[in-house]
Amino acid sequence: MEIKKLSMSYVEKYSELSIEQGSIFNTYQWLKIFDNLSIYGIFDDGDNLIGGFHLYKERKFGLTIYRNPPFTPFIGPFVKIEAQNPVNITNKYREILSLMAEFLGKLNYSIISVSLGRNIIDTLPFIWKKFKVIPGYTYILDLNKSLDDLYKNMTVERRNDINKAVRDKLTVKRINDFNIIKSLVLKTFSRQEKGINEYYLNKILFDFANDSNSFAFVTFKDEKPVAGAFCVYDKLTTYYLLGGYDYEFKHHGAGALALWKAIEYSKEIGLKYFDFEGSMVPQIEKYFRGFGGELKPYFRINKAWLPLEVLLKFYKRELF
Repeated sequence: MEIKKLSMSYVEKYSELSIEQGSIFNTYQWLKIFDNLSIYGIFDDGDNLIGGFHLYKERKFGLTIYRNPPFTPFIGPFVKIEAQNPVNITNKYREILSLMAEFLGKLNYSIISVSLGRNIIDTLPFIWKKFKVIPGYTYILDLNKSLDDLYKNMTVERRNDINKAVRDKLTVKRINDFNIIKSLVLKTFSRQEKGINEYYLNKILFDFANDSNSFAFVTFKDEKPVAGAFCVYDKLTTYYLLGGYDYEFKHHGAGALALWKAIEYSKEIGLKYFDFEGSMVPQIEKYFRGFGGELKPYFRINKAWLPLEVLLKFYKRELF
């Protein structure tokens, strides 16, 4: 097997394979948003494309950094495996991940820090290649359950949030004007004194998003948008990608109501899972936990040029 940078002649095949085997974040439609991004194909011994992953490259302070693209929770890999036997499937994944770990280790990097797909739980090949493996967590709702069961599985606090919003006559609407979402997101980041990549925010909302891959719900109070949830989806899963809140017109249940409607809509259009794109921030993690999803781990792999890694242990101990 071999990993090669994807040439244009393979784009059509890659696009079909990523839709079949990967997530929305592996598709060419999503990845073409980004500058400075490389797509890598995984080829079998017959030079057939069987999978892939991607890397976003940037330069900061003279350093070469490989990471996830902005707003992209994982890089893959996705792969089509023909084997049926569970042991053979595990062995094939091990072979592919070992190849990927070796490939990443040979890049001309200062820092590599990328998250693997939710389905990748075997990180031994990366550990053996001296990557530091850090777990992260998200919550995923099983939309095969009835709406009644989904509602009952939420905490009392989260149900009370939604009920209060309804009692106070807040309204929630599915919207197509993503300028509203952008405004709410920017207000949230401004209040938290955090930066956001507005260039790629615009490209996602106004170049990528359409009815076949995205939707948004906004809660209104007296016709004023208070909270919004923007989601992208593939054939199986909705991903809660962007949320925003206007503290000038704040209401405790506005955000929960928008998310609940996004969950209802995901089930309505036949999706199987709702991924909250979890956070390691305790307050946000608790909020997502209240919706009753199942806790799921994913893994970030990190490696840096050795003198730099020693320095990073002082400033980014949680990662290095």
